[in-house]
Amino acid sequence: MNPTVNLIFSIAGAALVLLTIYGAVKLDRRLFLSGICYFSILPIIGESMAYNADKTSIHIIVIFVFLTQFVLALPNKNPYGPDNLAASKLANKIALAILIINIGGAVFILCLKADVPAQFGYYHVVIALAVAYLLVKRATSNVWIK
Repeated sequence: MNPTVNLIFSIAGAALVLLTIYGAVKLDRRLFLSGICYFSILPIIGESMAYNADKTSIHIIVIFVFLTQFVLALPNKNPYGPDNLAASKLANKIALAILIINIGGAVFILCLKADVPAQFGYYHVVIALAVAYLLVKRATSNVWIK
């Protein structure tokens, strides 16, 4: 990876991961989802650049996985809480999907792909931990992210 692109992606990724963590700690759904949503753009761009270089089909799969995460994490202003059972069950499933995508991204980068800097795998680990934190917090104390 080009050192300039690596630096830009590292700074943008760190900022978006911090936004995700801040949203999780403050229980602010809009900030939390914004961080995840816009972070998803980075793997899409990186895998598009890699696909242009070597035309390997795995890049297309990763692009579609993170396009899915982008769509799932799009922040909206629709409020919901424990009184709306369908929305709360759907929110749990979406959070679980985002958790699985980021765990998969971390494993892919840290264990399988040698040409991607490790910090990007660690970004996925931190996002997965933030999602897991909110899932556990909701399950144990019935706290809702606003």
